[in-house]
Amino acid sequence: MTDVIGKALVLVLIMALGYAIKRLGWVAASDFGVISRIVLRVTLPCALATSFNTFNLTPTLLAVAGFGAVIDVVGMVVIWFALVSRGRRGRAFGIINVPNYNIGLFAMPYAAALVGPEAIPLCALFDVGNALVSAGLGYGWGVTLARPGARVTVIGLLRQVFRSPVFDTYLVLLLLRLADITLPAPVIAFTSTVGQANTFLAMLMIGIGLEIVLPKSKYAAALGYMALRYALVACNLVALWFVMPFDHGTKVIVSMALTAPMAAMVSGFTAEAGLDVDVSAFMTSASTLIAIVATPLAYVLLR
Repeated sequence: MTDVIGKALVLVLIMALGYAIKRLGWVAASDFGVISRIVLRVTLPCALATSFNTFNLTPTLLAVAGFGAVIDVVGMVVIWFALVSRGRRGRAFGIINVPNYNIGLFAMPYAAALVGPEAIPLCALFDVGNALVSAGLGYGWGVTLARPGARVTVIGLLRQVFRSPVFDTYLVLLLLRLADITLPAPVIAFTSTVGQANTFLAMLMIGIGLEIVLPKSKYAAALGYMALRYALVACNLVALWFVMPFDHGTKVIVSMALTAPMAAMVSGFTAEAGLDVDVSAFMTSASTLIAIVATPLAYVLLR
């Protein structure tokens, strides 16, 4: 228990460091994008490549990706019905922002620090389904609702999905494992060295991006969307533990993924749809603060 608390506090302190250096003026909020690109395009793919290289990919574990996709789709359908009183734009905002998870930049570093590197492929498998639905169906459905004249095509949705360097990395690594191809030792020596920086940079970046500021008139709407999000999270956890045939260790790691904050990409999607970016950014930061406590707590209670 002491070891788990210690590791969790280290991650919190790194986020606090990121927030502190922003407040001191050493970095600006605009630097978030620079660090994000380094993490998404360099350190995270390297960490994934190292962890996947000898990972034994079984049909049961592939079902984790399916679970990640199904719960996102179900969540969007629930939001469609639950937010009927908020009209097309309210439904669009909910579909884009509510049923998604920040796996690569939050849950994965947390799980790797608390459980070990063996947690990375499981988080990645969950994120394959999560990213496909969020960046594809969620983006397209939300934009169509918010902007009825917007033309959303299958090709456009696929382009949106494949623009993600993390998703592309997942796809390549999964194909390599399905073909039982391993990367050569010199490549792994490079990826393991670079990948070790991923947890630190991801947590530092989250600290730099934290901003809990919102006009008073918007707090009620934000809290309503967040209440719906965590109701869905609770239902997903029940489904995971009482319906899915995963082993105990897999359920613990997926539970940690389900406590992750909103995906960082959704604020960009919200802006493209012409919806309220302020509320989206607030929800992202608020869900991150909740996850700082909830993710290690899920590990401690369920392991």
